[in-house]
Amino acid sequence: MMAALSAGFLFLVFSCEKMTGIHEKYLDRGETLYIGIADSVKVHPGFHKIGFEWKINADPRITKTVIYWNRRDTSVTVPVVRTSESEMWLTTLVNDINEGEYVFEFEMQDDNGHISKSIEVSGSVLGDTYVENLRNRGIKELAKLVTGDMQITWEAVSVTASSLMYSVIEYVNSDGNPVILEVSNDEEITLLQGLETGDEINIYAIHLPEDGLETVMSLKRRFLMPKFEREIAKSRFVAAFKPGDNTTPHPGGGDQDYLKPITDFGVGQRSLAKIWDGGAANNTNGMTILHTEDQSGNAGARFKFPHHFTFDIGVPATLSRLHIWCRVDNGAFTGHSPRFFELWATDAPKELEDFPSKDDFERYYRTTYVVQKNPDDYLSSSAPQYVDKVTQAQANSRNYVSPDPEPGIHNWQEDWVKLGDFEIEKPSASAYNTSNDADKALWSSGSDFNLIEVGKKVRYLRLVIKFPNWQNTNCINLGEITLYGDDI
Repeated sequence: MMAALSAGFLFLVFSCEKMTGIHEKYLDRGETLYIGIADSVKVHPGFHKIGFEWKINADPRITKTVIYWNRRDTSVTVPVVRTSESEMWLTTLVNDINEGEYVFEFEMQDDNGHISKSIEVSGSVLGDTYVENLRNRGIKELAKLVTGDMQITWEAVSVTASSLMYSVIEYVNSDGNPVILEVSNDEEITLLQGLETGDEINIYAIHLPEDGLETVMSLKRRFLMPKFEREIAKSRFVAAFKPGDNTTPHPGGGDQDYLKPITDFGVGQRSLAKIWDGGAANNTNGMTILHTEDQSGNAGARFKFPHHFTFDIGVPATLSRLHIWCRVDNGAFTGHSPRFFELWATDAPKELEDFPSKDDFERYYRTTYVVQKNPDDYLSSSAPQYVDKVTQAQANSRNYVSPDPEPGIHNWQEDWVKLGDFEIEKPSASAYNTSNDADKALWSSGSDFNLIEVGKKVRYLRLVIKFPNWQNTNCINLGEITLYGDDI
């Protein structure tokens, strides 16, 4: 019995000591007359500011509220102006306060030094760190449509993103006018007009923190408008011969045939138009490849490397990609198919009437500066037709490759733009007339090349095929080409 009483007494003493510690700051003041305390304090976070609402009772002695923070090192005093003899609400806004988490003490005071017991509340002040951590609404896809409009497909707003009110898109349209669009949280797709590929937009989100004083803007994210890419319709492609183009398959083979009318002679005529007819094999009834006259071994050949082929794709387009098939019915990486080539483009080629004479016109287009590969490095010593590699290399170089033009001649390359300098690479890099499965697969499926972005639409292309081809002959076979880009 005594043990139980002793334990109870000890608990009572400990509890009293704890209560005494809690109220020590009030007990130290001796006999104090306390006035009414703050009630129902509400906290409203803001950007480098914080707002409060609190209620006071009907005690007429209350003349001010003092709010302390930073362990009472900082405070603000709010005078009480009675508008009611009963309970009333007070509000205040504290500005210019650093971002962070705070504990605030509310203490009522009268004019005679009497105080209330303090009430503690926690509150947040927002700042740069808060803004840096705000999330923008996610984007599933940013695409350019056939209409020319840009389209944003949005991700759904997460249920946890309760502070996100709406999103904002800002940009300057093609007329130079600023555009500001507000996007509601339930909007799934937004169309943007008056923008081109490469233009910039800024996207940010407007958030309202829980019980916040004001909305807060997230950091802006910059987006570049994407390219539109689709296959350029081949139905509009036509030959557009210029001086120097290899016309042996069409119109007839002469070096002046660029002046003849452009017509396709149909079955049996393996012309330039065959590289956009949809087939890449030398079929019995379609002749679906380009096949120039084989002038191998002929030192006086009318056309030598680099071989040119000029055509019109029928519409201005920003080109982004080229897919090319060699002659697929031949063995992989054999025959007259190209190995090294360049692709050039312009929006408006110069014509005969742009020159003082026909000779100037022809010299302009026939002069081409390229870096041909050293034939000694590319001839196939294992090929039976090449008995002596070095001797044959010299012969091929003489018979198949045009001499380098004199430096400084004004030529077409100064007015056209280069879309790329390419090699159709053999995966196995094995000797001529040998191939593995990877070689055969690539030969069948064709090779894909990204084109240099030149920042403008073009319409006329000049394909420049360089020495050597895969058989080291003076002849060109080409199956098919497909171009991709923006033609809207």
